[in-house]
Amino acid sequence: MPKVRNRTDGQRLVSVPGFDAVVEPGEVIDAPDFQPAHNPDSSPGDPDYLPIAWPETTWEPVKAGKASAKADDSSGKADG
Repeated sequence: MPKVRNRTDGQRLVSVPGFDAVVEPGEVIDAPDFQPAHNPDSSPGDPDYLPIAWPETTWEPVKAGKASAKADDSSGKADG
C-alpha cells in the first residue's frame, strides 16, 4: 500500500469500505489503492475496476522511508 500524508490544517475523515480513520494534520497513513470489491484482473473502464483517488490538494504521496512530517522538515531550524 502506498503512504499518503494529510496536507491540510485540519482533521480528515477517511471512510471507504473496509477502512475508516480520522487523520490528523501531517499524519501519514497506509492508503488503499482499491476498494474491497475491486477485481485485480480488471482494467480501467470495467465495472469492477474500483480505484480509490487520493486528491493531491488534500493528500501528499510519501516516499518510502519518510514516516513523519518532521522527517520532511528542511527549514534548517534547530529544534528547541
